[in-house]
Amino acid sequence: MARRVAVVGAGMTRFVRRARETGKELAWEASREALASCELPLDRIEAVCLTSAPDAFDGVHMKGEYLSDGAGAFGRPFIRTYVGGGSGVFTAIQAYYTVASGMADVVLAVAEEKMSSTQPHPQGAFLTIFDNILERPLGPNLLWIFALEMNRYMTVHGIDKRDIAAVAVKNKRNAADHPAALLGQADITIEDVLASETLAWPVQRLDVSPISDGAVAIVVASEEAAKQITSDPVWIQGVGWNLDTAYWTNRDLVFPEYVANAARMAYGMAGVTEPRKQIHVAEPYDPFDYKELHHLEGLLLFDRGKAPEAARDGVLDRKGDLPSCPSGGLLGVGNPIAAAGLMKIAELFWQLRGQAGARQVPGTPERGVAQAWGDLMQVGTVVVMGREGLPVTATQLETPPTATPATSLSDAEFRSATGAVEDEIGARYAWDAGVAIGRFLDGLRDGRIMGRECRNCERVLVPPRMFCERCFRGTDAWKQVEHTGVVQTFSICNVRWDMQPLDEPELPAVIAIDGSDGGFLHTLGEVERDEIRIGMKVEAVWKPVSERAGSILDIAYFRPRQGDPGGSTSERDRTSGSRPGGDAS
Repeated sequence: MARRVAVVGAGMTRFVRRARETGKELAWEASREALASCELPLDRIEAVCLTSAPDAFDGVHMKGEYLSDGAGAFGRPFIRTYVGGGSGVFTAIQAYYTVASGMADVVLAVAEEKMSSTQPHPQGAFLTIFDNILERPLGPNLLWIFALEMNRYMTVHGIDKRDIAAVAVKNKRNAADHPAALLGQADITIEDVLASETLAWPVQRLDVSPISDGAVAIVVASEEAAKQITSDPVWIQGVGWNLDTAYWTNRDLVFPEYVANAARMAYGMAGVTEPRKQIHVAEPYDPFDYKELHHLEGLLLFDRGKAPEAARDGVLDRKGDLPSCPSGGLLGVGNPIAAAGLMKIAELFWQLRGQAGARQVPGTPERGVAQAWGDLMQVGTVVVMGREGLPVTATQLETPPTATPATSLSDAEFRSATGAVEDEIGARYAWDAGVAIGRFLDGLRDGRIMGRECRNCERVLVPPRMFCERCFRGTDAWKQVEHTGVVQTFSICNVRWDMQPLDEPELPAVIAIDGSDGGFLHTLGEVERDEIRIGMKVEAVWKPVSERAGSILDIAYFRPRQGDPGGSTSERDRTSGSRPGGDAS
């Protein structure tokens, strides 16, 4: 049987953009503060678990080893994990099972992120997460996938954008009370959010969390060690994690099933049978305001499509019936990717000990849930923490404790700082498309869309693969499908990946291909912006034969099906229309 495990200490740097401190220094600051918070010397730490997001942020391969000295890992068992934005919560899970298994009694978990090194914009590091054969040639923007998901979520449930904007307002107001926050703003309004620049409709600038640098660390201990270290342990009662398919265009983006699966795993361990009644404070992952609502539903705290009503009615406020992100979350405190997830764990630790200062929720919360999400909308990581009825500490502290002053620099200051170094990695890549995608690309050259049939699951897979990820057997046969389809979701993107304005907006869409159980990302053409609808029937427009090269770009774009007024073709697409216009306000 697994041993009981507790969090006994936590530390956090300020979250600021373009901090002068290096990633190693940020990791050291957070680790030092976590150890100091529970009066432990480094020699009590038996193992270190560290996380940080893509190596591309720093341009240093094997970044975990690079950061390890700052995380206190010298001469100790050390492991780095990375599951995108889910990494911060997952490194706490990793520390949990290192202790629960008996491999160590006291473990330091550290999450660091230094985003500002990536020039001209950190989004450049994320462009490599897209499929290198079928998606990257389209010139995708990371905002595309969030806008596509947000549109699908809003349209299917008929959600008013004001109710989503309420989350950004709540979190930025909450962050005004956080000593480590980047964008706390006590007087922000819903009108401010709705009047902000539209980046990729329906995503506006104030819907999005800010780019940040920072680090968080926690100390995790076995029951015996925890009781020696502190009289106020906060117990990790349940952990869960889950991974959905990387074929994100093959699933309905309206609900995060991977979060629900992870939540069921964590709740099962924690004995939580009625989450809405048994969870008293929540720290869901909120890189975008709609994602907090999406994730609250994935955490089974609200029925599908009902979380926006809770935001509108004040249920999620710090003094509401279910406080959500009382810290200010990523939208207010900042979003250094991996560190933002571990902040969720640290915030529950301080809340459940009654030590969250001005951020403290009323009453005596006894159980909370933290969640993070990552990669191509496919990773769910969940941790349930609890007091187990112990009296809440009366001492009110300013948490997180103040580390060395953080330095926030403008772009010009950053580039002119003493010792600033610029470098451009000159690597180029060439990929083999593989058997399935190779045949798919050959078909595109010939003006055909090819899928693979799984007779066991009774599915036709587009994009094709030589195995079925569901039943894990080889697929059976090639099948040509139609070059027509239905718009599952879409966006109108006004900025490039580096946030520079576009002369003409891009129109990315997820197209469900007729005759298949899937589809893919592409762009729309020959259509006015205000005519695009979810459920619109479209057809491929092929490049001339002489210009085709066996590429996803052999389809120039999809246009409204000629002679067809549009509308849904299947049960899957029975949704109300959505009219974007030029501005979401």
